[in-house]
Amino acid sequence: MPSNPQKSVADYRAIAAGYDRRTRLINAIRLDAVAALDLRAGDSVLDAGCGTGFCFAPVLERIGPQGRLLAFDPSPDLLGQARVRVADAGWKNVHLIESEAQKIRFSEIKPAALLFSYTHDVLQSEAALDNLLGQAAPGARVALCGSVLWPGWAWPVNRYLRATHRRYITNMENFDRPWAKIAPRLEDFRVSRQGPGWRYLASGRLRAP
Repeated sequence: MPSNPQKSVADYRAIAAGYDRRTRLINAIRLDAVAALDLRAGDSVLDAGCGTGFCFAPVLERIGPQGRLLAFDPSPDLLGQARVRVADAGWKNVHLIESEAQKIRFSEIKPAALLFSYTHDVLQSEAALDNLLGQAAPGARVALCGSVLWPGWAWPVNRYLRATHRRYITNMENFDRPWAKIAPRLEDFRVSRQGPGWRYLASGRLRAP
């Protein structure tokens, strides 16, 4: 089932005002994903589907003012909050773009690290992955995190996860293995489940063509 960008934008418009409060329970694993990128001062980083910009601060702490953070999101409502976050913090090295993942162009930037934090729809789009990874630096570090179904025997939990994620996800493909399409594109790929088991953290390096 393909993703539905129009539905996604509408869904996020409805919940944008309380998004940071709604998602506060996943903050720890988002920080773990940033840490998994092993960022260094001066790195250029892509925050794919950045939402309200929760991950900006921990990324910028690692890359410093000489680094560059490129972030995009198709939701104007979430991106508007990200712009306020950037302005309030006075960050000068953050470049925000309103765009879908399969359409964005980075111009001269070739990210050395890519973060996919709760971007299930993006991870299920071959066109989006082709576009984003195709513009990254050779051997770029990649980290991803999000929700994942439990094994089939835990169907009550999975039913709950499907129901509660319909406001965040429009494509339930590979909800039991969200990393399925990006894993073959990476080297040194590793994945682990976190918390009670319905969150995952994965990382690797961009495989050479």
